[in-house]
Amino acid sequence: MSERLRVGISPCPNDTFAFAGLLSGAVKCEGATLDFELLDVQELNVRLARGEFDAAKASFHAALRLTRETALLSAGSALGFGVGPLLLARKGAPKLDANARVLCPGEGTTATLLFQLFRGPLHVEQVVFSEIMPALEDGRADFGVCIHEGRFTWRERALEFVEDLGARWEAEFRCALPLGGILFRKARGRDLAARLSSAIESSITWARANPKLALELMREHAQELSDEVLWSHVDLYVNAETLCLSNSARDALVTLSAQALRLHLLPPGSPALEIWGRTEAMRLFHVMGARDTAGLVLPGGTWRPPSLASEGFVHLSFAAQIEGTLTAHFAGVDSADLLEIDPGSAGAALRYETSRAGALFPHLYRELRAADIKRLWPLRRLGGRWDLSAVSAGSEGPAD
Repeated sequence: MSERLRVGISPCPNDTFAFAGLLSGAVKCEGATLDFELLDVQELNVRLARGEFDAAKASFHAALRLTRETALLSAGSALGFGVGPLLLARKGAPKLDANARVLCPGEGTTATLLFQLFRGPLHVEQVVFSEIMPALEDGRADFGVCIHEGRFTWRERALEFVEDLGARWEAEFRCALPLGGILFRKARGRDLAARLSSAIESSITWARANPKLALELMREHAQELSDEVLWSHVDLYVNAETLCLSNSARDALVTLSAQALRLHLLPPGSPALEIWGRTEAMRLFHVMGARDTAGLVLPGGTWRPPSLASEGFVHLSFAAQIEGTLTAHFAGVDSADLLEIDPGSAGAALRYETSRAGALFPHLYRELRAADIKRLWPLRRLGGRWDLSAVSAGSEGPAD
């Protein structure tokens, strides 16, 4: 018997891209029927808090307030690397002080938390995000914290840039900025949460393999934006962390929670945000010859394989893909080194893209560095087969 899930997401390109497989019907959630609503993120925050959704995209600021009732799915999150909400001003705006009129996109948004963290305490007015830039443009407000497509279109409105709050977050805290994620009502159970999280992984994989079809869905819900802006949005906010949160991303959530507590935005003693779906981050690997490894593992060592020059990235593999990589590229040798790579160290340089036979593969768009290596194993071919027994069980890779 199929269970019904009320699911809310935003119409922003990063959400409609990540959920394109599910929205189109090309991907199904095992044993569940999904009823979607697409709404402004602050409306999602409010309605989720009222219990109107089983799962919904929510700002991480709001998520930290709902930790008793909801858990975060390991798939579907948006984290920024050096990017995030922009603080903008109208032309000729006065000094940013208590007399200025400042607009934010919702009391529960991460954007509001960042403004309070870096620019507070100042009084702000909360409005729907789409009203902020028009209000700045016609002089009804002095400053505004802009999210979503505002990051890409503010110049066209002749507004003035004040600060990238996401870049400031990363500079001060040395971690990605948690923007929003998919919250799941705990009362519906871990099994159903795991199935939905797996379906989101499959939906992202489908969108990567079918970009033209995914673009049609993005256009449908953001018709005023150019294709270039749509893809820019996806490139920034649908990254490796969207498929599965790394350990570094999970640490970033702890940092955000600590700052929210410091600002008295959460009740003392609030429970930690639980992550359901994949309890462990996906594991990534790179296979290379022992001679090349010797130089990489030195302090400050790097590795620039030929693929970095010819294709622009270093080929990596999920655990389940290691054997295929060895068969395809190490057929004539009997030994190699297997390096496990920390996905959290790569930041925005790590992307998951379709490659061999349409499967999703991890690609690193920079040189491999000694600091990226979590552990290393020498591999040997025994009886015609590679011995991979050293690679213990774990989160092997995305759902098909």
